[in-house]
This record gives sequence, structure tokens and C-alpha cells, in this order.
Amino acid sequence: MRTMTPDLVAWLRDRTDNSVTASRLESDVSGRKFWRVEFSGETMILMDSGKIPIWPWIDVHELLSYNGFSVPKIIECNTRKGWALQEDLGGIRLLDVDDQAYQDQLDLAMDMIVEMQRVLDTGACSDSIAGRRSFTPAFFMAELELTLETIFFRLLKVPMEELLELQREMRGLCGCLQESTVFTHRDFHSANLMVKNDNLFMVDWQDARFGPPAYDVVSLLRDSYRDAGGWEERAKKFVVGRGDMNMFQIAQAACQRSLKAIGTFGFHYRKTGDTGYLGFIPRTFRYLADYARICPGLGGLVDRTYALLDQYHGEIDLRDFRSSNIPGTSEA
Repeated sequence: MRTMTPDLVAWLRDRTDNSVTASRLESDVSGRKFWRVEFSGETMILMDSGKIPIWPWIDVHELLSYNGFSVPKIIECNTRKGWALQEDLGGIRLLDVDDQAYQDQLDLAMDMIVEMQRVLDTGACSDSIAGRRSFTPAFFMAELELTLETIFFRLLKVPMEELLELQREMRGLCGCLQESTVFTHRDFHSANLMVKNDNLFMVDWQDARFGPPAYDVVSLLRDSYRDAGGWEERAKKFVVGRGDMNMFQIAQAACQRSLKAIGTFGFHYRKTGDTGYLGFIPRTFRYLADYARICPGLGGLVDRTYALLDQYHGEIDLRDFRSSNIPGTSEA
């Protein structure tokens, strides 16, 4: 309770009682704060969104809940302050389960993506912020500009002329991605899927928007936190089921998503100094080779990226990325 503001403590006690206890949970990188609160033998999760506006979180929650998708119940919220009490789903993420359960739950997660794309069409999303936001080539490239700046320029010390060539390749990738025609969670991966009573629940949905059909699929199957073996078979099944796309489009979306994730890990490492973020980068770079194999048009981008990793190192050293998940680091 000591880490809460007095106003938040008072608000919580008004909705529980003076016996309530709270234990701080690991926060996400957005700056939101979470606690597990307990009183009268039940538990709930308290969120303080801080400076992050809470209304998109509530808006998308209403969209998902109304249409029958599994999200935690909101018990009460203060939209002005950015506080919310919600159902406690426990502490088990898809990321945390054993290998067999992980593979079984991946099938359920893929079914969830297919159902979201079927149900949450433009009509269903017309009154939600999710229906008024979409990925565009410029938006995709803005994400990759963070990767260029954080990973290649600041951490690897790649010269500007080399960066400009890589930027050109990235722009080519972003320009050929599928149009944004379906609902996407935007961050649909094993750390944002909770497992409770063998059911999957989504969290961290506030950035939902329309995107390419492959986007959530590759976010799940090319997860930087955990390698989903046999990912291509599941991706092919999805492609066949839709009937209006191909594996080139899967590879292109996966390439953008992986490069974006790498930039995010680098950004959070620079912001916090936590080297744990760096451990997800080598695996994600290794994924790129699969995309070039599936879609030869990505070969130039992937070859150039790997050549820069082999040649340059600065604050971090990724020359061993093919065989190690532990980047070398030096003093900034």
C-alpha cells in the first residue's frame, strides 16, 4: 500500500474495507502500475494507468467483452483518475506453461484470432476506437525508424551511410505489406495471454486497431519470448482457411513485426538499463532467415541486416546472435 498515493488508497478502501491488503505486481513497460488486492477472502487486480489515458483500454474492453471474447471483468473504474479494479486471472501466462500445454493453447489462441477477424468487422467496430485506427505503411515505417535509431545507430554504432541503405530496404518492406482490413489486438503474444482453468484470456488490448490479416498471427507464432516450434504449419493452415492470402504475406508481416520488436527491446534497455530486454533480441534476429527463405524478396533486407550485425558493435555486440541469446555489452 505504501507505493500507492493516498487518494488511491482511499478509493480502494471505499470499495473494499480497511482490512484490504495489496502486493505490487510487475508493471508493464508503458508505466502503468498493478497490484493484487485481497479482502474478505477474494482477490482482484488494481491498475493505476498513471499518465496513460485509460479510456482506450475501457473502450476496447467493452468491444471485446460485448462480442463474447475472453477478457477480465472490470469491477469498477475511475476514468478521471485512471484507476480500475478488475478480475484476478491468476499469475499463469501462456509464456509460463509447459511445452505440451503451450502447443495445445496455441491452437486455442489461433482460433481466437480467426474468430476476432470474423466477428469484429468494420460494422462491429464502428463505435470503438479500434475501428478508427489502422496500420499504414507510414505507421509501420515509423516503428522501424525506432529500430534503426536505437539498435543500429545508438547501440551498434552503424555509420549513417549504411543506415540509409538499411532504411531503404525497410521502406520497401513496409510498402508491400497487406492492407489493414481486420481487427488486430496489436500485441497478441504469450506474455499477454493468461491461462485460467485451461481457458485463454487476453490482456493489454488498449492499442487494438485494424491491420493486415497476418499481423496477430505472426505476433503469436513468431513470439520473441518463446519460439513456437512448427510455426509455419500453423501459418499455412491459417492462410488456407482464409483463402485470400499467401505465405509471402505471412513472411512480410512477420519480418516487420520482428524488426519492430527488436527496436522495442533496445528502447527499453536504453530507458531502464535492464539487460534482460537484450536477451530477446538474438532469437528475434534469427527468425529473419526464415522469412527470407519463405519470401525471397526479403533476401536483400535480411542479408544487409545480418551483414551489419556481423560487422559493427558498440554498446552491445550481436556478432554471436546465430548461436547465443546473450549479447555482449560494454559501458555506454
